[in-house]
Amino acid sequence: MNNKQRFIAVLLILTLMLMGCTSASPTPDSGDTAANTTDTTSDVGTDTNETTDTASGDTSADTTGDASADTAGDASADVTGDASADTAGDASADTAGDASADAAGDASADTAGDASADIAGDASALPETIPGEEEYEDWYADMVEASIVSTGNNARLKKVLEKARAGEEFRVAAIGGSVTEGAGAVVNKEGYAYKFASALERDYCPAGTGNMKFVNAGLSGTPSSLGIMRYDRDVVGLLGGAPDLLIIEFSVNDSGEVTRGQAYSSMIHRALTDNPDCAVILLFAVFKTKWNMQNNYIPEGEVYELPMVSIKDAIAVPFAKGQLTNELFFADDYHPKTYGHQIMSDCLMHLVGLIDREDADTASEVPEKGIKKIPYEHTTLITSDLASLEEGVSVDPGSFTLTDKAIQSMFFTGKGAFTDNFMHDKDAGNDPFVLKLTCSKLLLNFKTSNSKTFGLAEILVDGAPVEAGNGYSSGGWNNCNVISLIDAEESAEHTVEIKMAPGFEDKSFTILALGYAK
Repeated sequence: MNNKQRFIAVLLILTLMLMGCTSASPTPDSGDTAANTTDTTSDVGTDTNETTDTASGDTSADTTGDASADTAGDASADVTGDASADTAGDASADTAGDASADAAGDASADTAGDASADIAGDASALPETIPGEEEYEDWYADMVEASIVSTGNNARLKKVLEKARAGEEFRVAAIGGSVTEGAGAVVNKEGYAYKFASALERDYCPAGTGNMKFVNAGLSGTPSSLGIMRYDRDVVGLLGGAPDLLIIEFSVNDSGEVTRGQAYSSMIHRALTDNPDCAVILLFAVFKTKWNMQNNYIPEGEVYELPMVSIKDAIAVPFAKGQLTNELFFADDYHPKTYGHQIMSDCLMHLVGLIDREDADTASEVPEKGIKKIPYEHTTLITSDLASLEEGVSVDPGSFTLTDKAIQSMFFTGKGAFTDNFMHDKDAGNDPFVLKLTCSKLLLNFKTSNSKTFGLAEILVDGAPVEAGNGYSSGGWNNCNVISLIDAEESAEHTVEIKMAPGFEDKSFTILALGYAK
């Protein structure tokens, strides 16, 4: 038998082998069942903005909302469909490639299954199938494709992938609420943000280089107004510099958000101007009611030409056809199970894979603003660390001299989210907390507790009363609440006073932090 005959014979054998293969897709295993919902019922009714447009508030999770307590379950109970396990197709491809190369008598032809092709800088040399998607069932492949709202201008994300493949250090962060923090998964580290970071490193970074730095700045109950207050500290600070890739997810947290979308647009603009090469991805999660705010935020993404992924769009057809159900996807009314988090990660990785295979765009200029104005772009945090106050800002704590230890924690750091706070000492009278500064915008973040030892505080700006802050709620879980105290077009000098309201002098109230923009 000559070489040509041997080659034809091998091709016939390979054809028969491929006809015998079956496809698969990530599936939930027994560890990700309804029993898993006990893990993060903490956040049912916790995100005060999240509950606005959904079911009536469930207060059963008043005090379990602390993400640091989210330790139930075993990471080994994760879905068998973890993208990291989707490698069977790669091995068979290598075998097929080797066999055909041997039959042809040319070892140099063995490139079909070579993983090094995934690291090639030339998009035309990449395998047609996106890494991790080799075994997706048709409905699953259609679902991740349906999640793509837009690939936007791909220049920035392509630069991130170039850095990754070259072994250069690059920084990745995700910021959002409880879904980003990992709520609903069997453990928080099985949340979509962690899964995505792991898959990105696996598929695009040279093994063993450790060239990717990742921060999960998710915090339960975080609307974008609190997100912009935390941005310097929890994104730039924890990363050690501006991110190269930032995922923003507030589409299920921003109902009733006090800046009316300006904080969201400000955060996008901040990321794009801090680092001109930063790739920003807008991710739109979804509640069990199939509600989110993507219709509000897609126009922002279009102005900035950003890649966008919608989980609401992704799951619409599978839910309609019964391929997905609430029991499979959701842990509770608000959060996905581990399987749902896997789907979110897979949708993000599909976006990355598509952009990787596109021809490079010319980088677009950052617009002066989005649909909304961007006055909160540079928001400075004020805490009880008075030594960190900027020049021209002064604080007299008055009777707010205690430090509240019973506060919400951030899972990624394992620490309280706002440890440097001002708590009213009910035994020290009712001297007001006084803040003097020059600004155009001022946000207050205060704690809500379900303990009746907390009460109502009155707030005055330049001697005039503004919105009061109630530190007590039957549904409180030591969570954050953000209200706007100053919202002016021009910067001016202001004096802010906070004290207990009449009749509540013997109650507690905790100022977690304030954030101002000049």
